[in-house]
Amino acid sequence: MDTTGRGDIFDLTGKAAVVTGGGSGLGRVICEALARYGANVVCVGRSADKLQDTLASISGRGHRNLALTADVTEPGDIEAMVRKITDEFGRIDVFFANAGIREKSFVLIHEKAVEDWDEVMNADLRAVFLQMKAVFPVMMEKERGSFITTSSVGGMWPLAQDRWVYTQTAYAVAKAGLIMLTKAAARQYGPYGIRVNSICPGYHRTPLTPADEVDAVEETIARLLPLGRPGMPEDIEGLAVWLASDASSFVTGQILIEDGGYLA
Repeated sequence: MDTTGRGDIFDLTGKAAVVTGGGSGLGRVICEALARYGANVVCVGRSADKLQDTLASISGRGHRNLALTADVTEPGDIEAMVRKITDEFGRIDVFFANAGIREKSFVLIHEKAVEDWDEVMNADLRAVFLQMKAVFPVMMEKERGSFITTSSVGGMWPLAQDRWVYTQTAYAVAKAGLIMLTKAAARQYGPYGIRVNSICPGYHRTPLTPADEVDAVEETIARLLPLGRPGMPEDIEGLAVWLASDASSFVTGQILIEDGGYLA
């Protein structure tokens, strides 16, 4: 590839970038990072108040941003979301399928309620499949796009050491499925100019961790990691911008681990 005159290959100016789960945690940080590098950012989530907070944090940068309330487990919501985005921007250049949940009960497999299992599978795996179904045709029309999923180290290795962690079986299985979905999509849609990759974080301090358990969980995590500290939401910014930008134009089907050395 001729790189002459490419300028700043991390520049996202003019790109329409969508982030689900954009109201808090990693999603909010990703929205802020993409906006800082020039993207027109669409923040998607279920809480209008949280989305407005994110929108306020990225306003005043001279480009267009949008907050959309949607439940990404509902096909109708996803289709309406995509229509609104294409009506506003005419395309989708970058899509972060970031929204997800953890389990409500940390119990052994034989103790887990089927309803709890199904809820996690629906939110963390099926929902991404639904987003791909709606977004890929839009990207195919332009013959380019970057679709990024948020998986987890839990989908690559059995989480262990602490009951709070190792009993998240449904979450781990859903994220393992998401990793394979990401790879399958990369192979299927590469010929259409669409790159599909996954960021695979370890523990990060986000609202997914119950507030009354943060200290105990982070003490355990810090002991397990070579870097000796828990991850912060802003640690994911670099990977997010890289995958969204032309700097990663020859990267697809990759599972990018960002875990402080947990899997080292």
